[in-house]
Parts: sequence; structure tokens; C-alpha cells
Amino acid sequence: MTVDPITLNIVGTALAAIPREMAANLRRAAFSSVVREARDYAVALVDPRGNVVSQAEAIPIMTAGISHAIAAVLAEIDPAALTGDDAILYNDPFRGGQHLQDIYLFTPIFHEGTLAGFAASVAHHVDIGGGEPGLTIKAREVYQEGIRLPGRPFSVSRDWHGGFVEQLFRLNVRVPDLVVGDLNAQFAANNVAAERLRELVARHGHELTAAVMDELQDYAERRLRDSIAEIPDGDYTAEEIIDASTWGGDRHHVRVAVRVRGSDLEVDFTGTDPQVPANLNCPFASTVSSVQSAIRGLLRDKDIPFNEGCNRPIRVSAPYGSILNPAAPAAVRARLTPASRAFDAVIRALAEALPDRVVATGYDTTSAAALSYLDPHSHRYEVVLEVLGGGWGAGAAGDGADALDNPISNCASAPVEALEIDYSHFRVTEFALIPGSGGDGRNRGGLGFVRTYEATRDGVTFSAYSDRHRYGARGLFGGGDGATGGLEVTRSDGTVQRLSHIDAVTLAAGERVSLRTGGGGGYGPPAERPAVRREADLRDGLIVNEPVKETPQ
Repeated sequence: MTVDPITLNIVGTALAAIPREMAANLRRAAFSSVVREARDYAVALVDPRGNVVSQAEAIPIMTAGISHAIAAVLAEIDPAALTGDDAILYNDPFRGGQHLQDIYLFTPIFHEGTLAGFAASVAHHVDIGGGEPGLTIKAREVYQEGIRLPGRPFSVSRDWHGGFVEQLFRLNVRVPDLVVGDLNAQFAANNVAAERLRELVARHGHELTAAVMDELQDYAERRLRDSIAEIPDGDYTAEEIIDASTWGGDRHHVRVAVRVRGSDLEVDFTGTDPQVPANLNCPFASTVSSVQSAIRGLLRDKDIPFNEGCNRPIRVSAPYGSILNPAAPAAVRARLTPASRAFDAVIRALAEALPDRVVATGYDTTSAAALSYLDPHSHRYEVVLEVLGGGWGAGAAGDGADALDNPISNCASAPVEALEIDYSHFRVTEFALIPGSGGDGRNRGGLGFVRTYEATRDGVTFSAYSDRHRYGARGLFGGGDGATGGLEVTRSDGTVQRLSHIDAVTLAAGERVSLRTGGGGGYGPPAERPAVRREADLRDGLIVNEPVKETPQ
């Protein structure tokens, strides 16, 4: 069916508006701070064949991953057998999912008995079982990290709302009100999508709506291909490193070859290190998502709608059994670290081809931190999860941004006031930029920051994973490297204990743990930075007389 441009614009705009409303409702209905404040979620509208049609701007690595998850689910069920009362919960990292905390909810949408599409939402849940609250730092296999959900349909009326599936969650997570509350927020978002899509189909009919869905994907593919074609044909390579896990070794390597041929682009991670017996492995769907995010960030056309059409010109491969495509039962909780290095490697590889569009490597690490407490009287847990970033790399157009989350995570820092209203087992005593933490250069790398938590109860557990505690973000075209991050505990007797980048510690009341994030790399030779800008940086407290240098551990 051919769709005229006016109708395409009208119906296409309506389809694009549905996920935006879903995202707003999910955030408003969420219970946990990681969803409500950090906004660690994504939503999409999917066509009846499982192709993503439209998505809200949310977490890039989640947004790009929705198509992989629903493809894996629909490959193992019969969509014709679904009913309007069905729902599917899914999180398997080895078949299209990401890590276990990212739970996908897919609900079919019917109009007058015909499947019109699917509502899709995914949110990061603060606890999903496993060996430790929030984060199981020492997990060596996925079984230690929590519940795996197989992606099979269940009846919402029978199995949720106090039924078997809801009770399964309540009995296997430490903060059931938060987890079930956030799942209910996902149901609310999906229900909004169902209402809006049914209204649209009632107005325009199934055939026209489906034709617009198809054309939107074709349109996105055409625009993406036009943008890729602007990249000079060639083979481009790069390497990035990850701090080795706490089980030994010095570093892990992510190696990439990017091949551009006309409007087709191939990204091959052959040569990347094998998977490790720690939580530092990245499911393949997350690897693909990181590549898509990197490529889209480099293209001149910045407002290409993201849907299934964007997947067609880009081919991604990674060796099975590697850190970017692990075999089960690998632990994957810290998957954002290797995914971030894949993101960085693609950008660095294309620096030669697109010097005016690339940016230097940023801290580009999500420092995930969990603070948990089991009340000895009520026997109830308090668990909070923080998602923290650092400085971004500088580019040709200007300095790097200060204190932002990893580009492929893109979470917000939860306000201190919101955390202290919701939780009583800790307080935040410091949240400040670190002067001089950005790499020097013609354009300066963004600054990292320090966030300090003080326990208000005996027995508070702090656990975290991060990266770039040994090797800072690298500058580009002569720019300096960013400062490294770090973790340290100040005990009640005043002694200071340095922690690893993947570590856990138990605090007594009054003891503090400081999480320091690094800065981004600089762009261009430092000698080319105008004196007036350097003087302004010094006056504003953004730099010190000598750049901050961290001693490798």
C-alpha cells in the first residue's frame, strides 16, 4: 500500500508520540530512585512482526537493544496464540537481553481481534535476587546474579495482581515493593501505548497504520544510509583497554575493525579478549547497541528516527566466547564497562576519517554503586542503586562536558535530596567537581566529580563497579589524558582504605566512602589553548596550576 506524504507525516507523528507518552508515564509511576530519578529505562512501539517502529529518547544502550530482545522472544513463541490478556517478561543476557536487572515487558496490542503491534518497556530494577543486595560484585557466573526470565507469555489477570508471577518476584527479591512497583510502572506505560495505538487504528485502519509503520522504517534506513555514505570508504582500526578484574591480570583489550563501503558499514571485534570469570562480560545485544550509538553520534544527520530500519546498514560481529559476546553462564552485571570500550573503540577508529566530528575518549564508565542495609528489627532491606558518570571527552567544537553519565547510559545523577527523603541508612556529604581532572588540550576534557556517602547505621554495605582507576581516558590529536577515578573508605578511627574498581565494604555508622570519577581526554595540543580560556578556567576553579595526575595502581 502506498502512503502519501501528508498521511505519512500525520500518522507517523502520532506513532512517534506514543513512546514519548509511555516514557513520561513510566517515570511518574516508578517507585525506585534509579528509575524515577536516574531515568534508567527505555520504551518503544513495535509492529506485529517484532520490528521497532518508534522509541522515546532514553537510555541509548537499552533503546537500541529492544529489537534484539523482542526478536529472541518471538522466535520461541507463536504470536498467533497471544491474547490481549498476555504479557511477557524477559531478561536473558544470552538471547537478546542485556544484564539481568534490565527487565523487558512486552504486551501485545489488539484492535477488534487483530494484532496491531506490541508495547515494549525496559527498566533497570534495583534488586533481582542474586548473592548480594543490588550488586553481586564477586559473581563468576550468571546464576549468582539473580533470576533469569525465559520470555514466555502469562495471563496478566490470573498471574499478576497478586498471582503466581507477581508472587515469584516478591519472594525472590529483597525490596519487593520497589521491584513490583517499577514493574507496575512498566505495565502502566504499556497500557498507555495500547490505548493510543488502538485509537490510531480505529481512525485510520489496520492496513494504513501497518503501511506507515513499514515506511517509517524504510525512511530511517534511507536517511542512515545517506549519512554513512558521507564517511570515506576504508578500513579503520582501534583498540581500547579495560582495567583488569580483581581476579588478576593487568588489562583487558577491546579491538575493532570498522569497514565502510558506500552506505554499508561493518564493525568487527575480532581480536578482543576472551570472556573472564567475573561480572565484566558484555552480552552481544549490548555490544550491538554500543556500536549503533557510536555510529549515530558521528553522523552529520542528528535527527534520524531510531527504529528497525537503522539496523539494516550496520553489521556487527564479535567472537563467540569473547568479552563482547560471552557464552553462558558468564556473569554480566558490569556489562556497561566493555560496552563502553566498544563505543570508544569505534569512535577512535573513525577519528582519521571524521576528525571534526569525533571526540576524545571520555571517562565513559558508569560507576554503579549500591548501598544496602538489613534492619535487624523489621528484617526489611533498604537498597539504593546509584548510576554515576564522569567527564566527557573534548572535541573540535569545544571542551568536554563535566560530570555526565556515560554516553551510552545517559542516566541522570539522582538528586541528593531525593535520596535522603527515600532512604535512612546513609547521607551524601559531598558532591563536587574535581578541578584539573579533565585532560589538557586545545579543548579541555570534561571534569569528573567526587560523591561521598556516610553510613547512618552500623552494617551498611557499599558495593560498586567502575573502570579507569588505572588508565585514564585518552586524549586525541595531542590532547592530554583525563585523570583516573578511585574509591576509598574513611574509617571511624580516621584511617583511609583504598578499594579496587570492583569492590564491596561494610560500614559502621559515621564511616564514609568516597567515589571519585575521572575526567575526559583533551582534544588538540595544549599549547594551542588560548591563554584567555586557560585563565578563565583557573579563575573558575576548573583547573589547578598543575594538571591532576593519578599514580597507576
